[in-house]
Amino acid sequence: MSDADCGTCPSASPIDEIASTSDEKVVATVTLTPKAHTMLTQALGDSEASLLVNVLNGGCTGFMYDLQLVEDSEEKCQELEVDGISIMIPETVSAMLDGIEIDYEDKLMGGGFKVNNPNADRTCGCGESFR
Repeated sequence: MSDADCGTCPSASPIDEIASTSDEKVVATVTLTPKAHTMLTQALGDSEASLLVNVLNGGCTGFMYDLQLVEDSEEKCQELEVDGISIMIPETVSAMLDGIEIDYEDKLMGGGFKVNNPNADRTCGCGESFR
């Protein structure tokens, strides 16, 4: 995996449809690191919200991750239960997100959730976009 140097990745719009090598939808698997689990548990509190993990067009290398706490999604999603946390993955991006690990990094500048994706061929220098 090679990293490209970049500035700040710009905001992007949701992917309407991703051309894949297969027409099948993949049943995605997701893991959470202990730190990510702790931070999500705190963020969710007693709510019934889920973590929506999506992919947006844009960024330095083609795609960007989009993580949101949502009650529901307009997109057709797979609903996963990972260590007691509800996670939603839109079916249009399930193949791109299969096998991801969600981590949380504490940093003075730029800390937050990080997605480790075994399907990414490249990531940008800031780690916010992939291809």
